[in-house]
Amino acid sequence: MTDDDQPASDLPGILSSVESTHSGLNEAGKPAGETPNQSTSEDAFALVGNEIRAEIIRTLGAHDADATGESTLGFADLRAAAETDVVSSQFNYHLQKLVGHYVEKTDEGYRLRPEGKMLYRTIRAGTFTERESLSPVAIDQDCYYCDDQLKLAYDDGMFTVQCHGCETLYDLILAPPSAVRTDENLQSRVEGYNYHLRQAFAQGVCPTCLNPLETELLDPSETGFTDVVERDLYVYQSCGYCGNHSYLSLGSLFLHHPAVIGFCYEQGLDVTTTPRWEIPFAATDRYLTVRSTDPWEIVLEVPVDGVTLELVVDEELSILDHSVSASPADDDI
Repeated sequence: MTDDDQPASDLPGILSSVESTHSGLNEAGKPAGETPNQSTSEDAFALVGNEIRAEIIRTLGAHDADATGESTLGFADLRAAAETDVVSSQFNYHLQKLVGHYVEKTDEGYRLRPEGKMLYRTIRAGTFTERESLSPVAIDQDCYYCDDQLKLAYDDGMFTVQCHGCETLYDLILAPPSAVRTDENLQSRVEGYNYHLRQAFAQGVCPTCLNPLETELLDPSETGFTDVVERDLYVYQSCGYCGNHSYLSLGSLFLHHPAVIGFCYEQGLDVTTTPRWEIPFAATDRYLTVRSTDPWEIVLEVPVDGVTLELVVDEELSILDHSVSASPADDDI
């Protein structure tokens, strides 16, 4: 089923599921008290818990996506485009219920508010309605531990990059089902999307709700990944507001540091476009040395094209010292 064929009746059920999830997140992290401009999640989702209102959202969203200029629709055009079979007065009743929340009324007609656009795009991505899978596809990278070929797969809303020989897990990437509707440039799209998300984490910002992240260094024994990944430590980042979190290797996190980006680029390696599983100091901890854990002090080596950047990092992920030297021949990327 394509997005354009997706029935509007899916939306009320979607919102019921989202409501329970959203309410749970509020209980965990929503600031106490409501301002006059806030509405409860129950009120907001109840507004589109109706097939006619869902179809209005879909119609305005599709028009906005196709529009190159003005994205509004007059009442008559909106009603004609919407796949509903109701009289004008009933259609207008449901439309007005959406105005001020998901829909904006202008002199030219009606258009989606930012909240409405986010809702429409989430539905287009299939996040709540679709279940897609992608059988493991070999990618151009051998495992660093057994030399078997790595494979990219998608299931249950998650991409995995894993060696199917020794089962070492190189990456987990949460993504909507729309990602696998076409296999065109799939690997580069996945890594580009992943880099974008990791960039926010590297800057200490939650990519979902934009709240600040808590960061700590963890011994691998404190995680659930000891059976599938060989690590000396993890950088654990978590959002106390929405519950989003990430476990990264130190090398992966520093792929976003300007010192590493600049050094690698000067040596001919663009870490902003190269998949991290193709970069040994990010994909493994072979170039990492833990000097102490109380307090944490770690050395990360970044060897590229005969030259190594060495970084000494503390538990705040601040660079205490750095140096550049010639690399051993077998350490080059």
